[in-house]
Amino acid sequence: MQIKGNKKMKRIGIILTPDVRSNAYLSKLVDNKIKLDQIIFMNDNVERKKFSNKEVNQAKLYGIKIDKSVKTILDENNMSFREFPFVDINNSELINFIKQSNMDFFIFTGGGILKSEILSSGPKFIHFHPGTVPFYRGSTCFYYSIINDDNCGVTAYVMDEKLDAGKIIYQKTFPKPSHIFIDDIFDSHIRSDTMIDVLKNSLLAKENFSKQDTDVGETYFVIHPVLKHIAILSCLK
Repeated sequence: MQIKGNKKMKRIGIILTPDVRSNAYLSKLVDNKIKLDQIIFMNDNVERKKFSNKEVNQAKLYGIKIDKSVKTILDENNMSFREFPFVDINNSELINFIKQSNMDFFIFTGGGILKSEILSSGPKFIHFHPGTVPFYRGSTCFYYSIINDDNCGVTAYVMDEKLDAGKIIYQKTFPKPSHIFIDDIFDSHIRSDTMIDVLKNSLLAKENFSKQDTDVGETYFVIHPVLKHIAILSCLK
């Protein structure tokens, strides 16, 4: 997907894994007929979670095809991709490939915490964080925002070495779900839906990104099971 920037066409790639989040990103790209310039697929061939029929049906309502593997979706749509036999975003072989890719941006969907070597490899890395930063940095933020605000937000930002502190590209708010499949299905839906907004509106080309005020906001850690249960129950009211 080449988009016109200030001085040249911007080239955008994506880094996928076999996990449900990558499945959601890929499903939405296919449904919206968006073709990116480079697809990297980190595939360790380890069997992933098996989803129930209820989870599969809920995912389909969001346009996510978790009844199919990422590899199957790629093959069915005749999408060219570079496959690596591991899931490790900091692997030296992957980094060397990225350095030679001539991409301006890579959409990051998972595979570890980006270290300095890959962050300095050339392209900017874009993350879709399930929280409205700076107020919701860290882990499982969608549960905290359900409890505090009765909704969920996603922030698209340019990744750097600090946790959820990069320049903000775009933010979007979603109503809380009315089901219990939050960790995998809802989380993947709101991230991938925000990605489509960013791509359709050519927000990466404009590079009109906002610097965060890192002196304000909150950083959250993995939510306690009791608080998680309270958040889920509130979704069913």
